[in-house]
Amino acid sequence: MMKVFGSKWSFWISGLVIALIFNLALYLFDSPIGMSNGYLPLSQYCVKVIDNGKIYAPPAIDWQTGFLLGIMLGAFITALLSGDWKFELYPPEMGKEFFPALGKSILKGVFGGFMVMLGLQIAGDSFFGQWAAAMQLSAGAWLFLITFFVTGTILSIILSKRAGEGEK
Repeated sequence: MMKVFGSKWSFWISGLVIALIFNLALYLFDSPIGMSNGYLPLSQYCVKVIDNGKIYAPPAIDWQTGFLLGIMLGAFITALLSGDWKFELYPPEMGKEFFPALGKSILKGVFGGFMVMLGLQIAGDSFFGQWAAAMQLSAGAWLFLITFFVTGTILSIILSKRAGEGEK
């Protein structure tokens, strides 16, 4: 068993397993996997607390909210087990000055998180939700995924050429 989970999988096997998990979730929960439905009760709770200035009983945790927690815990456990995780306040290549580098790192993280959130809102759901909708043959999800891959391919070609010019 450890040999199966400890070795690298080809992208064909990984894709098949993800597709089966999406379809199993759709069958079991009658809802596709997506993170937006997990964020919704949490964000509504936060708005209610901020608007009224009182702390209320937190919303019930359903499977979609638990899915968010599972993603965070799974990523952390995987990073620990792989040996790739280490605690850094800022990347070492940002320089020796602690506070300016820390400020740049925080700004980049906040800006990157904002851009991911904006992309998810424009797409209408999380990337998991788009995959699940594409498996249900949603035209909008297929349009999003095609646009995502075409744009990503073009951008990676441009950035790799630009990086190659900088090395010369």
